[in-house]
Amino acid sequence: MAANMLDSMLYRNAYSTEEMRTIFDDRTIIQNFLDIEKALAQVQGEMGIIPKEAADEICKKGFVENLDIGEIEAGIVKVGHSLVPILRNFQKKCDSGYGEYIHLGATTQDILDTGFMMSVKRGFEAVYRDALEAEEAVLDLVDRYADTVMAGRTHGQQAIPITFGYKAAVWASELRRDIERMEDCRKRCFVGQLSGAVGSMAGFGENGREISRRVIEALGLDVPDISWHVSRDRLAEIVSVLATLGCTFGKIGQEIVYLQGTETGEAAEGFVHGAVGSSTMPHKRNPVAPEALQTLSRLAKAGMGATFDSMYQFHERDGASWKIEWMSVNETVMLVGGVAAKGKKLLKNLDVFPERMKANLDLLKGLMMSEPVMLELGKKIGKQTAHEVVYEVSMAAFEEQADFKAKLLENEVVAANMTEAELDALLDPERYTGDCAAIAREVSASIRKKRKG
Repeated sequence: MAANMLDSMLYRNAYSTEEMRTIFDDRTIIQNFLDIEKALAQVQGEMGIIPKEAADEICKKGFVENLDIGEIEAGIVKVGHSLVPILRNFQKKCDSGYGEYIHLGATTQDILDTGFMMSVKRGFEAVYRDALEAEEAVLDLVDRYADTVMAGRTHGQQAIPITFGYKAAVWASELRRDIERMEDCRKRCFVGQLSGAVGSMAGFGENGREISRRVIEALGLDVPDISWHVSRDRLAEIVSVLATLGCTFGKIGQEIVYLQGTETGEAAEGFVHGAVGSSTMPHKRNPVAPEALQTLSRLAKAGMGATFDSMYQFHERDGASWKIEWMSVNETVMLVGGVAAKGKKLLKNLDVFPERMKANLDLLKGLMMSEPVMLELGKKIGKQTAHEVVYEVSMAAFEEQADFKAKLLENEVVAANMTEAELDALLDPERYTGDCAAIAREVSASIRKKRKG
């Protein structure tokens, strides 16, 4: 990784997690490369292509702790090659000249692609794990608050009532699609690469495909049908799927920022005593995690665009486009790793305030319930006429900050067609949430069934 905010002591925990940084640490990536070289030597030794003693020695010495990382870094600067200095250092560590058998028939991109894919897969699985835990937390919110009435909002304005469980069910449904996209992505994207200079496997001799298959399977990756040196769609898909998940979390974070606002106050990031919101305003409880979800998801989305540029490959190998991925893919996985970890924690510890939701239902003094009044009145005088009547009453009530029911009763058309008791029933938010609770419970039950499967 290049030196950046992901590495900075001051910022790294804001952008990712220790687990993700370890997965993509230089030493981990180098160990991945060594594991590939060991698997290749092991298979070639078993097949009699290289001496068994050479394979044993390569497998014995193929650990990053045995290498001189400083010498490797200096070698990369000197020769301008990302793998050769590692191979030279590894070769020197092997006794009896057995290091000569390292990397037989392979090409640099085989090792780098496969090594990076090993870490990408581990990172992907960590994100998947956290996404499942976040989903479980959201389902708990759905079940707990399926009947908790709150203001539904459109265009930032109060609309008609919903339940908080319904709002959470929308999150759960989207997360479920993200998770299913991850599961589909798994089926085709995590492949190894071992096919030689131009993908023909010529350097492996007549047993190239068997060597490639056995090595890749030993590394826990799937075997591709053909070299993907210049086919980068799998990594583009991985990054796209992860970035989409990140944006789902970012959307949820944005919603919680609004709900946590002082004037709304309906839900908030769980507070731990000692957390500081401001260096100058001691009272602040800022939505730190919800804001972070928005930040990280936007950065991950930017990485998706860069990764798609790597698909423009030239001939059978192309370093210019290929090397985009060394930054964009790794950082996107790390960023979404941060998103998923923070999102999981936020949703597990979310504070919900039903009493504030109830209080906010009365902010407009009954105006939120203009739709059911209009629909009921429309049964008697026609829907369009009723809309015009209730519109005029609503605008007057809004501008005068008056009680909606009182203004309705002052209107001759309304008073002639509706009783006060009828209006009381129509203006009760608890009676006008439609199928919110039922839909929320159905979404929860459906997702829970899929999780068990």
